[in-house]
Amino acid sequence: MKRPNNKLVALLLIAVIAVPVTVAFSAQVSRGADEFVSYYDQLDANGKAIYDAIGSADADTTAITVKLPFALTAQSDDPEEAKAYLRGLVKSTTDTAFTALRLSSPLAYWTWGPSHVTPLTDLDLKSGIATITTLFFTISFVNYPKDPVTGEFQGIEKMLDDLNAAIDKFHTDSESIRGKVLDINNYLVNLVTYDPSWREAEESRYTHDVYGVFVDPRHFAVCDGYSKAFLVLCEKEGIESVVVMGTALPNLENHAWNYVKMDDGKWYAIDVTWNDNGRDDNPYFLNGGDTFFFTHHQSVFLRSGLLAYRLNAPAISETAYDAEEETDYELYSWILAAIIVAAMSVALYRYAKRGG
Repeated sequence: MKRPNNKLVALLLIAVIAVPVTVAFSAQVSRGADEFVSYYDQLDANGKAIYDAIGSADADTTAITVKLPFALTAQSDDPEEAKAYLRGLVKSTTDTAFTALRLSSPLAYWTWGPSHVTPLTDLDLKSGIATITTLFFTISFVNYPKDPVTGEFQGIEKMLDDLNAAIDKFHTDSESIRGKVLDINNYLVNLVTYDPSWREAEESRYTHDVYGVFVDPRHFAVCDGYSKAFLVLCEKEGIESVVVMGTALPNLENHAWNYVKMDDGKWYAIDVTWNDNGRDDNPYFLNGGDTFFFTHHQSVFLRSGLLAYRLNAPAISETAYDAEEETDYELYSWILAAIIVAAMSVALYRYAKRGG
């Protein structure tokens, strides 16, 4: 009997080893193997220090000192140029850290209560080298609600207690993630009114924040408030979600919405603000990128001249969560691989038998 053809043996080995490996790799890519890195973890060490200090501040704290883990330095023949460069770097780091905090922790008091947050530096200049090692933040407060009877300021702690109590009022009997997300969406749609003064110079108080959504008697909000409130209620129900900022098309308006991670391990888009339009079909509920990105452009503010922020949002599913079940190409790939292996084994057997 002749020995099997070496080429056939090689092909058989490829079918047995290479084909399954390729299928497995393809399946990993199709599921979106790259896990989302939180906004916090996208910050550098200095950004995290700023985030931690502001995020953990007590309600009665009006000033915070942040020691930078890594000193910032710049050298130039023009000392003023070096100082200007460092101040720009501080602003960039601070803005990114503050954005990460606002998108991740809507209940952190410094992200919604204060009217103004002002950063200062201990900039030192020696021998043409400018150095910053410490940042100082101060906040100011205006327009806090007063007691309807006494007319006196109720106190920040009272505001926080009212906020937490209002959040606790939400309840869902749904057991599935989809059911809980739908209940959260509908709860906010029924509770919140889009701020009618949003185009005016003076928007309603707390219209961008969770306090305006849950506590203010009018429950006025714009997209900021809707998206942060959705995040807070998702956290209450143990659902992974993020706030995303960008541009709404075609009007090029700055906008905010949410991505939520479902039980299939994929992220989907939901825009509670746009669902609050008097319709019952929730057109922006657990959308996929195949339709959502026609109207939402994440991470870029087109009206501001292609201004982008340096935080990456999760990659969402290509198709909607409620879309008809897709063909399981991974399963068919394994079946095809098995057929290839079987066919080549039969061919190899017959070849060897004919040579006997």
